[in-house]
Amino acid sequence: MKTKSNRIEDIVTYIYNELKNKYSQNEIKAFINILFFEYTNMNSAHILAFKDDLVNESSLLNIVLATEKLKKYVPIQYIIGHTEFCGLDIKVTPDVLIPRPETEELTHMIIKENQGKNLNIIDLCCGSGCIALALNKFIENSFVLGIDISEKALLVANENNRNLDLNVNFTQMNLLNCEKNEFFSEINKFFLVISKNLNNNNLQRGLKNDFKFDIIVSNPPYILENEQVMMKKNVLNYEPSQAIFVKDENPLIFYEKIANFAQNNLKIGGKIYLEINDKLANETLSLFSQKEYFAEIRQDIFGKDRFIFLQKSV
Repeated sequence: MKTKSNRIEDIVTYIYNELKNKYSQNEIKAFINILFFEYTNMNSAHILAFKDDLVNESSLLNIVLATEKLKKYVPIQYIIGHTEFCGLDIKVTPDVLIPRPETEELTHMIIKENQGKNLNIIDLCCGSGCIALALNKFIENSFVLGIDISEKALLVANENNRNLDLNVNFTQMNLLNCEKNEFFSEINKFFLVISKNLNNNNLQRGLKNDFKFDIIVSNPPYILENEQVMMKKNVLNYEPSQAIFVKDENPLIFYEKIANFAQNNLKIGGKIYLEINDKLANETLSLFSQKEYFAEIRQDIFGKDRFIFLQKSV
């Protein structure tokens, strides 16, 4: 099907007709607003008030091509190549997970509760870098390190870092293969490399064995493989499965490693913020010693047990 004309009203009708059997009306409305703003710089008010305005051929072609991709369930964030996260414009590609509202909620929580200066923060399984970048932006004078197993994801994270003119340090590391001593050895190599080019007191402390983090944050893979049947096509077909799913027989493997890492690398009084599978909240919490941490499960805006907060007490 082609659009009847280049008029806004006809283009809107075209998009609705093409997508009505695949998405809800609210989803289609959101797609229309995003596509028009992305390719014509027209906002939703303009679309409603000036239905007879014409869209140029180039912009119309982009909208039509994007609509065809939406029909195949390609996520709109991948189509336009970016998304908003905590007020930041974050590049996303199929190599990284698209940030969810829950993750943004977690990040806002951390920012609100941690406005001290010179905090050392590590984001484990950082993906696009969205959490690390927002924390670096909004927590003053923070030193932020992001690690991920995916080289391609880190390329996206570093590009976001440059585009936003921030100062997050990203490095490739497999959390699942790093035992306590191995992790410190790897992280010390990283500090040695970057400290040659940066004058940062936190980095200089990183060259000593007493370097520890004030905050550990992670949104690791936590969806069980058997939960795939409940996932939408746009997730299953296009987002990186490595960043989403864990084996049914060992669903807490990442949280076990985080708990081990925190034992030696989190300061007394330091905090851990985790996004979790709401069905495994109590099991995840049990990985952390009740003697060592103040701990609580926190709900997201939908009332689901989506986060764990811990503070090291001994």
